[in-house]
Amino acid sequence: MSLDQRAKVIEVSKSKCGTREMGHLLKMKTSNVISLLKKMDDEQLIKIQVIPTTNRGRPKKCITITPLGYEFLEAYKKADAKILKAKKQDLNHAKKEALYTDRLVKNGLSPFHLFMELNTIVSNIKNSSENHQVV
Repeated sequence: MSLDQRAKVIEVSKSKCGTREMGHLLKMKTSNVISLLKKMDDEQLIKIQVIPTTNRGRPKKCITITPLGYEFLEAYKKADAKILKAKKQDLNHAKKEALYTDRLVKNGLSPFHLFMELNTIVSNIKNSSENHQVV
């Protein structure tokens, strides 16, 4: 399940609603909500506690958010607030670079080693120009 769904479940869990209501609010099937709750319980984002009742039927479960769950939600909100802004030109440039890197790899060359070699050349040029004295 996605991080978005986990954050939404934690947000909805604050209202102390049941799994049916949670499924309705999240627009998910109840079975999916239950499986997500179990995964989140394993991840220690929430804690599921069974509340003993004298009534017939399935026992009620109380969902509490753990401190780790609150940290997760805060980190998710911070990351969600940071919008990435890219122009079409930036995306086209990244696509060209990716294709170029792919061609290098197909020819048996390492883009990292080529970058390091280029970096060394530039550094040597910089050092020689700094050491050169004007007469």
